[in-house]
Amino acid sequence: MLKRIFGAVLALLMLVPVFASSASAADEVISKGKSYTLEYAIPIENAYPKQAYKKEKKLTDGEKAKNNSLTDKAWLKLYRGSSVSVTIDLEEVMAISKVEVGQFHYKASGTKCSRYVKVLVSEDGENFGFAGELLDPRQVVNTAQKRVNFTVKLDKSYKARYVRVIFNSDVFTYVDEVSVYGNSDVDSASVAEPYVEEEKDFSGDIDGIKSVCLMYIASFYSADMMKPYFAYIDKNGKAADTMFDSLLFLGINTPYIYDGRKTMSMQGMKDYVRDTLSPDVNVGALNTVVGQLKDDLGLDADYKYPIFLTVPKIGYSNELFDPKGDPKLKYNSLDNRSAIIKWYIDYLEAEFEKANFNNLYVKGLYWFEEGIDHSVSTTESELVKYFNDYAHDKGYKTMWIPYYAAEGIDEAKSLGFDSVTMQCGYAFNNASTEVGQAKDTVCRDAAETAKKFGLNGTEFEVDMGVNDYAKRLAKYVSAAYATGVMEKGMITMYQVGTNLYQSSKGQGGSGRQIYDLTYQFISGQYKESPPSIKGGATVTLGTSDYTTGRLEVIDEDTKKGDLRIAEIEKPEGIFFSAQGSGFFEVQTNDCEPGTYVARLSVTDGSAVSNMVEVTIVVEPGEGDEENKDGDASAGDVSGDDNVSDGEDQGGDKNNSLLWIIIASVGGLLVLAGGAFAFLKIRSSKKDK
Repeated sequence: MLKRIFGAVLALLMLVPVFASSASAADEVISKGKSYTLEYAIPIENAYPKQAYKKEKKLTDGEKAKNNSLTDKAWLKLYRGSSVSVTIDLEEVMAISKVEVGQFHYKASGTKCSRYVKVLVSEDGENFGFAGELLDPRQVVNTAQKRVNFTVKLDKSYKARYVRVIFNSDVFTYVDEVSVYGNSDVDSASVAEPYVEEEKDFSGDIDGIKSVCLMYIASFYSADMMKPYFAYIDKNGKAADTMFDSLLFLGINTPYIYDGRKTMSMQGMKDYVRDTLSPDVNVGALNTVVGQLKDDLGLDADYKYPIFLTVPKIGYSNELFDPKGDPKLKYNSLDNRSAIIKWYIDYLEAEFEKANFNNLYVKGLYWFEEGIDHSVSTTESELVKYFNDYAHDKGYKTMWIPYYAAEGIDEAKSLGFDSVTMQCGYAFNNASTEVGQAKDTVCRDAAETAKKFGLNGTEFEVDMGVNDYAKRLAKYVSAAYATGVMEKGMITMYQVGTNLYQSSKGQGGSGRQIYDLTYQFISGQYKESPPSIKGGATVTLGTSDYTTGRLEVIDEDTKKGDLRIAEIEKPEGIFFSAQGSGFFEVQTNDCEPGTYVARLSVTDGSAVSNMVEVTIVVEPGEGDEENKDGDASAGDVSGDDNVSDGEDQGGDKNNSLLWIIIASVGGLLVLAGGAFAFLKIRSSKKDK
């Protein structure tokens, strides 16, 4: 009997860790209170500075919005960026089984829930594997004001310390919580297959076309106005070279939408084509100019200049495409809208052939919409694919120019576009209380984004109605040059009205500056001289002293006053500052004698110079050695005390845990001993 009881107690002791393991194996939210980082696929802080992300802890604080309102403080407001990555550090490797994302949807306010959520996992924070995704394009079309909960159930349990949750962000995206579910049963979890994003680059030109200027038909360009776009007209008015490789004729929809409609009718489209292909202005005027200047530019007699024409916005509504005709097509389905696109392209082609422009040919078609609004219908991507497929079947190339971080940029190439160049909006005074004024660094952001997504390049923009418009264009040009657009990609050129024509005539505050700068870039003659710093510098001073110096900075095409510090490493213990011109200052405030080193480089806004060192020798003054010894001794003691305190705190925690375990086991042993004694006494009584 005694043996059986003692064996039962030992079995109970052995089950203690089993019970603990079973309790921890249940799936629960393991992300609450954990730190995370947040990153946009397309940076927005320079394009939309007032919407820049400010570090928050809302996504893992366990607090969910209590009502379906934009004012609930639990929501974290995000803005555009194509997609957002939230990487949560679980602090230890866990077994992950599920991820939930809570969002708010209010389409009327521009607050749209995501269409997809992806989950990546990593044990080291650098190498990630794909764990699962949820695709749900239906929610974003909903017009209700509501909460949307996304749940990504993984096909198996995955090992992860870092969980990266990616969801698209089309306009405003409101999120209150990202919850990761899992447990500590890591041994039974799987390692996710590696997830490696494809390295992309600019996807090049269109059959040698590297530059295209946008010609809005509302300007009704005459033959004289057309000349500086087809040919480079020098200061003497002579056609000295070709200018843009192609021109794109487009117009806004509004003037061609009649009778209070929301969408363009068949008659509106016919009028749109009529004004585009007018024999006297726009395309007709260009045809005349090409014929006039062929000989001057040394072009063959049968040379034809390529142009792009536009497919106007194909909206979504219950309005009839042709109210008076048959069939009764409405803009309310993929099939009907596709049929309207087909009709328009066929009609445009027939009208162009009928016009008999003997010096031009249609190279391609332009998709007018500047973003792909997936909240309009669940078939917006399919509509764009149809446009590209049908245009390609007809032998045309296709072009798209989305605005900065527009919906659809991440899928632009997979939709079939041959040319995609992204806007950045820096040229305009478009500051608003919502997004703020774009910074000049957005030009570089746009070019880098185009490269990241495998687009063709960027759009240059000119508005002679704003201050420093020539300097603004120079930022576009410099960014495109530095990132490789000039060499490997292509550009499109937006102008307000006839700005480039005006510049070619020397009109405006900067004369021909924007016209000539544009020509230099598209002709491949543009060059930049990167800044450089010759050698370094060494300064010597006392422990309480001040001095200045100047590095020799060289930049052939940038004023020294326009140079800025690109990178700087400052030594600890002394004050050091520097300017892009090379000027620097050093101040020592009772610092330790010794040698300090500062490192820095400068930038002209595009290229970065070499890194140089400024060596600062601080010599001890009278009595400094004695003070130095005393201070060092005190510092060493202080440092040791801090380390000791930290170890004691950790030790206390470990000791407490150890004592809890010992007490628990001891308690069980006491119970076992008590049982043993009780049985022994009882046995003794029986013997008596």
